[in-house]
This record gives sequence, structure tokens and C-alpha cells, in this order.
Amino acid sequence: MKTLLCGVIAVVFSVSAVFMTGASVAQANSKKALVVVSFGTTFEEARQNDIEGIENALKKAFPDREFRRAFTSKIVMKRMLENQGIKVNDLETTLKELKAEGYEDILIQPTHLIHGEEYEGKVLGTVSKFEKEFAKVSVGKPLMTDEKDYAIVAAALATQFPALEKDEAVIFMGHGSPRDNNKSFGNTYKTLQAAFDAEKMSVLIGVVEEVDHPNFEDMYAMFKERGYKSAVFMPLMVVSGDHANNDMAGDEEDSWKSMIEKDGYKTKVQFGGIGRNVAIQAIYVEHALEALK
Repeated sequence: MKTLLCGVIAVVFSVSAVFMTGASVAQANSKKALVVVSFGTTFEEARQNDIEGIENALKKAFPDREFRRAFTSKIVMKRMLENQGIKVNDLETTLKELKAEGYEDILIQPTHLIHGEEYEGKVLGTVSKFEKEFAKVSVGKPLMTDEKDYAIVAAALATQFPALEKDEAVIFMGHGSPRDNNKSFGNTYKTLQAAFDAEKMSVLIGVVEEVDHPNFEDMYAMFKERGYKSAVFMPLMVVSGDHANNDMAGDEEDSWKSMIEKDGYKTKVQFGGIGRNVAIQAIYVEHALEALK
């Protein structure tokens, strides 16, 4: 699996270099922009290391494009402005500004993990309003969308695993969706779990949304069924924010960490969103390149 990942990263960056050269020559007179749209976070450390990690990889891949950041969470944008004095626009406002400034070729790459409610409603839904406003609008796919994505993502995530002890598992907490989130390929999280299982990795995935699956109960049943004795918790989210700090690893009795420890299992926590993972960043770059093709 690691060989597969290395090959993908090499192809991404080599293709990127070739593509940029051809594009810059052919469209030298066209004002082009790159918009990286994320859910957002009020955690400054996560914003700098996770969101900016992906943004910087994309900026490096497309240096001929004007860069803009957009968020989809109105709550995050509101709190950042009120508490930190930092203004981030939503995608609609960003596209209106680019239109007013004369940009004609827009590349939009979301940092969302799945083809869920945020991507479908706040990214694709917004873009549909601007289809005739620009000469070209290209939209990249989320991290896990097509069947081929899952083995690559699993290999990319494996690069950040610590050394595991015997009978120890990595437990990923994903967000999940309160509705059917899996227009991508089957069930996103179950398919990623299958990719880890195929490589015999000691990894379990759960989601914080109780109405989605696999939720905590699903994951915990598998943890006990497979005979694990200890767990390393990690967020399966672009940023390590509120869910990671509270729902996953908080001191409250209903956090995942507390509930497992209550049954006598040992736990560790590895914070840090997957946005800072270089291998994950490369996948987003590949998706942006695919959108332009």
C-alpha cells in the first residue's frame, strides 16, 4: 500500500508541473483564481497546520492562480470575526468578489472529506448560481469520492500512525452526516474500513454523528470482537478541533476516551487533523488537477 501511495504522490507533483506549464502558456491572458473552501475552525493551531497545510500545497501546485480562502460554516466565520477579528468569506461572497475583479477561470477545491451535505449544498449548490458568470468554473472532488480513492487515502493515513503495541488499535473519529452521505461509493466510512482491513491494519473507524454509521457503538463492538486491549485515538477530520478535543478525548464521562477507559482499556491520544498530512495534501492536489482536465 505504501508503494501505491508513493507512486500517486510522485505522479501528482510531476503531472502538476507539466500541467501548469501548458496552462500558463495557453491562458496567459485569462485572469485565473484558486478558491480553497473548507468547513473552517476557530482553533488557530488547527487552522494554521491543517487548513493552511492543504491550501499551501494547492497554492504551490497552481502558482499562476490568485488564491482565495472560503469557509462553509457560518458559525465558524461569525465566531472568528467576533472573537479573533479575522474575516473569512463564504463561497458565494468570494465568487462575487472574483467576478467583480474580472477573473474568468475559477478552480474550486474543497477540503471536505466526503460528498456530504456541506459539499453538496454549500459548494455545488453555490457554484450552480455562478455557472454563467465565468468563462470556466472547475470544482474538485472531496477527499473520498471515487472507488479508487479509498486505498490511496488509507495508505496516506497510515503514514501518520505511531508504532502500535500488540493488541493495540488506531481508532479514528470521523464526523459523519445526519443524512445519507454516501453518494460517493457505498458507505464512505465502511469502505475506508474495508481498505484498512484488506491491508490487515489495526484500524477502526467510528463517526460522532450517532444517526450515521459506523457510530461509536458499531466501532466499539468491533473493538471488543477483535480482542484489542488498548487504543490510540486520532481524528479522521481535516482539523483537530472541538470534536477531537471534547467528543473524542475530553474528560467528560461521555467522551469516547472516557467510555473505553471506564471498561478498563488503556488509551492514548494523537491530536492533529489530517490536513497537515503531506500525503493527504497530495490527494487534494490530484483532485484539483482532475477537475481541470
